[in-house]
Amino acid sequence: MIRYSFKNGMLWLGIFFFLAILPLFIAYSGELPSPRSFLEELGVSMGFMGLSLFGLQFLFSGRIEQVAPVFGVDNIIQFHKEMGVIAILFVLSHPILLLIADISYLSFYDPTENLPRAIALMLATVGMVLLLTTSLWRLSFGLSYEVWRLLHGLLGGLVLLVGVVHSVQVSHYLDSMWKIISLGILFLGYGYLLVHTRLVRPWLNRNKPYEIAEVNPKRDDTYTLVLKAMNGKRMAFEPGQFVWITIKSSPFSLQQHPFSLSSSADSSKISITAKRLGDFTNKWKHLKPGQKAFLEGPFGSFTLKDKPCFFIMGGIGVTPAISMLKTLCDKEDPRECILLYGNQNWKEVPFRGDLKTIEKQLNLQIVHVLQEPEEDWSGEEGMIEERLILKYLPVKKNEFDYYICGPSPMMDVAEISLRRAGVLWQNIYAERFDLA
Repeated sequence: MIRYSFKNGMLWLGIFFFLAILPLFIAYSGELPSPRSFLEELGVSMGFMGLSLFGLQFLFSGRIEQVAPVFGVDNIIQFHKEMGVIAILFVLSHPILLLIADISYLSFYDPTENLPRAIALMLATVGMVLLLTTSLWRLSFGLSYEVWRLLHGLLGGLVLLVGVVHSVQVSHYLDSMWKIISLGILFLGYGYLLVHTRLVRPWLNRNKPYEIAEVNPKRDDTYTLVLKAMNGKRMAFEPGQFVWITIKSSPFSLQQHPFSLSSSADSSKISITAKRLGDFTNKWKHLKPGQKAFLEGPFGSFTLKDKPCFFIMGGIGVTPAISMLKTLCDKEDPRECILLYGNQNWKEVPFRGDLKTIEKQLNLQIVHVLQEPEEDWSGEEGMIEERLILKYLPVKKNEFDYYICGPSPMMDVAEISLRRAGVLWQNIYAERFDLA
């Protein structure tokens, strides 16, 4: 759970629902044609709603700075995924309901009656199915993130374009010029958001290159990239935030991935640490100092606040906590901090050396939790579970802020355990990244 302003949250949800029903409002305004059967009208309504939800995916995609701090980027990404599936199902239900109501609607797919229309509708239908299946089962299809991202954008744009043109051409409800213009302005706005993300932002970022200064191997098959700004001062960020990185000579690339920053907010350089888990990070060990990179950000509301800190972290998920703790070291901050840190075994603890140094400089208690401890291990064993969280929970629990990041099962247990223990939800922060 991420703390957010209730007022701002309700405002953005209100904007979302207003925009979701706006095409319906436009279509059903003014003088209307004679009503058809219930299934036909339901199918048309589902089509308008699905098309609208498709367009909204470009607004609530996790990169709008005014939206992300309200809900948290991880929540927005999850919302984007789930609403995308709903949008596809809504749009697919449009032809299905119409065909159930009247089989003569199959003529829209008849190439002998209208070849361009039939081709466009068939492509859009196949595109929606591919968009749904490749988004839900990308890894099963063996698609790299870069290929999937290209396919995702192209198919989404195709469905949106065909849907808008189809709505205008049928003109059953869009029979007035003001309706066509209103709908066109709305979806052109959505289209610009896509162009802004793919083209405008990289263009604005082209004169802010970084270069890799160091490539440092860490434990558990992780690597830290140390980057320095080539043209002036590096970007300002808050400890706990993340950036999208492109390691190319140009920012115009599909190779863009999000990573939490692992350096202090007061450092002159930026560090990013990641485990070798995919096609992109598998290449990090071959990177060389001097290679150019581009950073977009910073993003995220999973940031250091003013209270004492209670961290519940697992594996490489500790990265944002490392940034926070290093920043506290640089500021000589005396606040109390507790870190519950789960890993497979002692040899594979990322940042083990860093944490040992940090512990000496801060009012910090580190509790290592190992699933496979060695025989002489005297610390905590097993998984981070409710019993363990309650054992180290501060007496004045609501005077602390709680930061949770790591594997999803651990995070689920941590959030539920803290709420059961009486920790206010406003004090609980969590960051989840699932781009699969």
